[in-house]
Amino acid sequence: MKEQKGMDRRSFLKGVAITGVGAAALSVVGCAPSSSTGASPQSSAGVEYPGMTDADDFKNSVVEIDPITDFADEKTYDIVVVGAGTSGVPAALTALEEGASVACLQKEDKAISQGGSSTGIVLDASTELGLQQFKQAYREKCSWRLNHDLLDTWVNHSGETILWMNERTTAAGYPPYLAASEEVTYENDDSKILKITNRFGPKPENNGNMILKLADYAQQQGVEMFYSTPGVQLIADESGAVTGVVGKSKEGYIKFNANKAVILATGDYQNNTSMVEKFSPDLAGFERKQTNKTGDGILMSMLVGGHLVPVNHSRQMHDIDSGPMTDEPFLAVDENGERFMNEQIAMDHWNAEIRFHESPGNFCQIFDSNYVDQVTAWGGRPTSKEEIENFIPGLLDEPKNVIPSLIDTHRCDTLDELAEELGIPADNLKKSVERYNELVESGVDTDFGKEAKYLAPISEAPFYGIHKHIRITAICGGIAVDGNYQVVDDNNQPIPGLYAVGFGAGDLCGAVDWSTYVTGMSNGSCMNSGRIAALHAVKGTLEPTNPVKWDDYFEKYGAGSPLGGVFH
Repeated sequence: MKEQKGMDRRSFLKGVAITGVGAAALSVVGCAPSSSTGASPQSSAGVEYPGMTDADDFKNSVVEIDPITDFADEKTYDIVVVGAGTSGVPAALTALEEGASVACLQKEDKAISQGGSSTGIVLDASTELGLQQFKQAYREKCSWRLNHDLLDTWVNHSGETILWMNERTTAAGYPPYLAASEEVTYENDDSKILKITNRFGPKPENNGNMILKLADYAQQQGVEMFYSTPGVQLIADESGAVTGVVGKSKEGYIKFNANKAVILATGDYQNNTSMVEKFSPDLAGFERKQTNKTGDGILMSMLVGGHLVPVNHSRQMHDIDSGPMTDEPFLAVDENGERFMNEQIAMDHWNAEIRFHESPGNFCQIFDSNYVDQVTAWGGRPTSKEEIENFIPGLLDEPKNVIPSLIDTHRCDTLDELAEELGIPADNLKKSVERYNELVESGVDTDFGKEAKYLAPISEAPFYGIHKHIRITAICGGIAVDGNYQVVDDNNQPIPGLYAVGFGAGDLCGAVDWSTYVTGMSNGSCMNSGRIAALHAVKGTLEPTNPVKWDDYFEKYGAGSPLGGVFH
């Protein structure tokens, strides 16, 4: 039984209200659970909200539930993409290259995306056994809670997408600064995969500049971009098939008819407070890293019969910007300067330890000048004392490979000075360090049980502290889709003409926290989902007309190429 339901097809069709400007437009109507007053919540037009949503969800979104019938303009395309980001721009460009006429609507006044790495698996250089064993390992990392069809789609097509992205960003004038491949062997040579990664950046440029360039390139090729024009309501015919979307511009509402499909690429719902409290309540106290991610595509989909994925909504709660060595088990103290956890916990699970803190998301890592030897002994990769200076605010005029506004690492000669820099009580910090050193000397962590091999004293000045700030990077559970990224109804049947991509769609990972088993899978899966949806919407197949082949790619961009490729 689904935990989060939308409308079934029968209830949906009963509620259809047809209005007309050109092709028939559908006002969104659904079945909602009873409210505390015994009535279903309704808009001013008497339209019911779909199951599991309410008026507050729409107050936090640009989506409009009352029927829109007055249009300033009407346009028709084969494909209409809503959202110009990591998923939407590849979707629009792919659809164009496959012969479709394409419009792309964007809520902001420019294309926006986050992240600098994107990864895929190259089928031509992987074995069938290796692919199966990779999928098994990934499923285990995700606690077996994922859409297997979406995993198959990523495994089977992500490599070609990454190669295609390399080609297109190069054509757009913004190639990866690093293109690297990595072969992973499981049992033997008959069981291996080849991963390929594009890195766009480096920081602070990150992925944002790449998507700006790619959006400009797509527009030059023929995609019609409509900035500052959010999608606010889907359009459907009497059968329930989606036939377009309403955009809202400064001049008024524009009706965008879609002969083939609408692809929703609007991101997650982290900035919709009502939806977070409802669907991810343990994240409600954390700050958000993104803006304008208000679940617009999710809400529009629910209003025409879609539903949210019924498993836990995985999340990305990272801070790789304040300082380096994120997974090393340094002493951790809270904002009161007191130790609060066993530090043997990966970064992507820190949020679980600090969600009940007075200031959720904030804590400090403490270590001393012997950290290079300590981390080396742990089997980690220590950042050199020269490189770590890039993370100290105000120390260097031009810090490298960091986002200056987010760095928060400090180095001081005394713990009192360090506490002042970190903004925590000095007496408590000194007591915590004193107690920790006692445990180190005894060789047994009787306070939290950290393994003895990770116990290292904090005694040699200068002392280091990293003020961690864990915020919501992405909520990775969206509207339910099939392996082609078509939105499905309560009976898991595709809703004709409607696709959802990126983190507004599906459950590629259903674990509590997004799996970091594959570095770059986050952006890679977003790019791949947009490309896959466009291919299927235009052609009915997931195979591009002119796929980028690994052998051709390697010959062109292999080691020693102008791209600086590193291949092995």
